[in-house]
Amino acid sequence: MQSAECKVKSVRVKDLRVFHFVLCTLQSALFILALPGIKTANAEDAPPKLVGSASCAAAACHGGLAGHKFVGSEFPIWAARDPHSRAYSVLRNDLSRQMAELLKLPKPAHESAVCLNCHSPATSTDSKLSSVSGLVPLAGVDCEQCHGPAERWRTEHVRTDWKPRTADDKRRRGYRDLKDVLTRANVCADCHVGGPGRDVNHDLIAAGHPRLFFELSTFHANWPKHWPAEADAKRHPVAESATGSVFEAKSWAVGQVVTAQRSLELLSQRAELAKREPAKWPELAEWNCFACHHDLQSASWWQSKDAAKRPRVSFGWNAWPYAMLDPLARQFVGSGIEIPQAELARLRAQFVTPILPADMVSRDANVAAQRLRAAAERFNHADAAKHVLSPKSLAALRLAFVTDEGPSLVNRDWDSATQLFLSLSALQHSIIASSDTVSERDRQITLVLDSMNETLNFQPGLRSPRDFAAQPIDRLQADLQRLQKLLDGSPKN
Repeated sequence: MQSAECKVKSVRVKDLRVFHFVLCTLQSALFILALPGIKTANAEDAPPKLVGSASCAAAACHGGLAGHKFVGSEFPIWAARDPHSRAYSVLRNDLSRQMAELLKLPKPAHESAVCLNCHSPATSTDSKLSSVSGLVPLAGVDCEQCHGPAERWRTEHVRTDWKPRTADDKRRRGYRDLKDVLTRANVCADCHVGGPGRDVNHDLIAAGHPRLFFELSTFHANWPKHWPAEADAKRHPVAESATGSVFEAKSWAVGQVVTAQRSLELLSQRAELAKREPAKWPELAEWNCFACHHDLQSASWWQSKDAAKRPRVSFGWNAWPYAMLDPLARQFVGSGIEIPQAELARLRAQFVTPILPADMVSRDANVAAQRLRAAAERFNHADAAKHVLSPKSLAALRLAFVTDEGPSLVNRDWDSATQLFLSLSALQHSIIASSDTVSERDRQITLVLDSMNETLNFQPGLRSPRDFAAQPIDRLQADLQRLQKLLDGSPKN
């Protein structure tokens, strides 16, 4: 009787899923047909148009709340929890009004392309996207800004023949497959790192825009999700015959390289701009912020006569996007992953002075970015789970970061120390995820990482470290020694 009841329930669930599929397909078709001016488009026609996220929010599609944790409820979860849903509304707050005044924008922030290009791309005057006839796009960062303009795939993506289609076929239709970590990283980087028309330069930062601190695995771990996180884990198994997942490791490795790649592309574009507008070069946001911005009071840690107590690399290249590249290059020698150390070294050497040769900077940055694109693809490849991102490789990488790379990174500057901490945290989570077990040693490691986090956190009310000199650096070095004891039991002097 019990098995029969279970069988009946399973049939009912199956029937409901079939009903959901049929209804969603029907609603999609009716919506498309109801919009004036829409013609059936082939993948060869260019470019696909926006249909509006309201078309995703039908109760039978992504807008339901009928007992689903995620699937079928994505839109209301996104609207309630995801800050992207409020990306446009923040342009009307006091800070945005103040920024528009300081920047002397001809229009308010919520009408200015310099803001809308990221905060509401579809409504920006710079937008290359157009909407289907008669449709006013939703302001903000909605479904189609990440998943792609849906004119040619909205109806198709609920059909049974959608999943077997190739990634290239879907891409030609305007669909972005965010299940792919590399695609996801690049979509995020469009705004969170920047590019032409989406440049958070020194002018914006000086006017009040927060500096961009993008690190994919950290953002991903802390961002409210409107999709099941376990689905990401299942798509990236440790190996075909093993349990566990390398998703965390892949998002960290791909994210590190993509962030650096896109930052170099932005640097190259900024240097190219100097040919047309020399007054905009050099771009001050490319330097370590604290080369200029520091407390001028007599008791300031910047004015100590003891060089050991002053901040490291006080005038140099912005380390945030690049801090982990040299460590990655040294640890993956012979793996087929090539990090452009020579070009990076030449660029770093240029930033010790405020006068930069724009042509050389643009050339080296572009070459380095191209090589990093190949490295990101290598980390993103399915075989990475068996080699460079295997549990054994991750454990070796964690130990090397603690013993060989960590002391110098901590001693360099806050950006480098924080990137080290975020990398160790991602690797720790990756190692736990790859084995599906948490040991007592893992718990102790987590406590040490919590200590590092506390040291690196900004003080209340600040958006930068108030001091990063001898005391915080000594605490971080002590934490690295504790980690080394936990990892191999034989700390180096």
